[in-house]
Amino acid sequence: MNDGRVKSGDFFCVGHNHRTANISVRETLYLTPEQVETALVATSKKFNISELAILSTCNRCEVFGLVSEKNSVSADFLCEVYAFIHESVSSKSNIDPSMLSQTLYTATGVDAVRHTFHVASSLDSLVLGETQITGQFKDAIALAQKVGTLGTMLGRLSQEALGAAKKIRTETEIGRHRVSISHAAIDLARRASPDLSKLNFLILGAGEMARVAAEYAASYKPRRLVIANRNKAKAAILVEQLNFGEAQDHSLLSSLIAHADVVISATSASECIVMKYDIIMALKVRDSSRMGPLFLIDIALPRDIDPKCGELDDVYLFDIDDLKSVVNAHMDKRREAVLEAEHIITERVSNFSQWLGLQKIGPTLSASSKYFSDIMTKESQKTFSRDNFSGLNHQQRKAIDAMFDAIASRITSDIAKTLRHADHQTSPLMTAALQALFDKDPSP
Repeated sequence: MNDGRVKSGDFFCVGHNHRTANISVRETLYLTPEQVETALVATSKKFNISELAILSTCNRCEVFGLVSEKNSVSADFLCEVYAFIHESVSSKSNIDPSMLSQTLYTATGVDAVRHTFHVASSLDSLVLGETQITGQFKDAIALAQKVGTLGTMLGRLSQEALGAAKKIRTETEIGRHRVSISHAAIDLARRASPDLSKLNFLILGAGEMARVAAEYAASYKPRRLVIANRNKAKAAILVEQLNFGEAQDHSLLSSLIAHADVVISATSASECIVMKYDIIMALKVRDSSRMGPLFLIDIALPRDIDPKCGELDDVYLFDIDDLKSVVNAHMDKRREAVLEAEHIITERVSNFSQWLGLQKIGPTLSASSKYFSDIMTKESQKTFSRDNFSGLNHQQRKAIDAMFDAIASRITSDIAKTLRHADHQTSPLMTAALQALFDKDPSP
């Protein structure tokens, strides 16, 4: 965990992802959109965080924000914020501190900015190049805007991050070889049979992940493709869009599983919908000698399928974390594309940092300009009050005042030019020094 300090008015992020937390931890810390909305309002008020957004998906839960100018906080404080977010919306009395200390990471300043770009561009995803995360990032920003925790700085950061994601998607090989968790699930089904056309697929759910899985499965023309959902009408719409398969009611679960070789579950249920009992009932009528073992692939979070189902004979259960081996098999083909994407992000981060620097030095430049202008005015008044300048006419006094103003403007202009060309490490130091010097009234 990063133990550095977050400078006032600087970006931060804190959270966990598929690399730092296993699926049981991610399941515990998952937040619904309704919970995120509540947490955003409560957290920004309690901790005086000026701008805040929360991204919660099956593979991560991260908090992005901007520290108030009045605050300077440690990484430990960010972890406290993270714990509060979950405690404020959870039925549990508290979050285990040891669990957080082992799974959380923090980033601040330019590191937080760069991490945000990586997340939005799917370079930090379990499945490199998957496009769903970009939509999820957009939704997180839209929710922050809805509740009033999205300010100018975080809003601009999100726009730049999404711009980088679009550029990477359209200009690199990552965009030309799109994959997702749903695609990886179908690839995993090859363990049941290399020839997917011989398999019977059952897709549980009719949302985005289920749709992608169904599309990919349908492209192999399997023996049978069934889409089951609690709302059968939604399943029927998906079948119509695919022009393949059949829609069924979720209430027929055990019977549907009994006739399937591969079950892919991707619902948005808040708890398991496939229990060990359902599989036991399915196995009683299933001809395993003819059909082979049953493959259950759970790509939902919270999980749809009770982990105990994997204890049964002739049943193989896989969850999101088990897809890593499938994903890693495609990594070598993508490493060159990753390098191209990193170049794009580096350029975009640099551009954003320059814009951010201009926003931050604005008040400082105004303060320095006022400081010099006030000094020039006071000194000119002292000068004109002396006897040896009493003979100056109005035009002469006006010309001298204009000269003083030009000198003040030139000094301010030179300061601005120096600040704008300073790197991201030097600029904050120079800005702080100027604030200390000029953000006050000049001595009389």
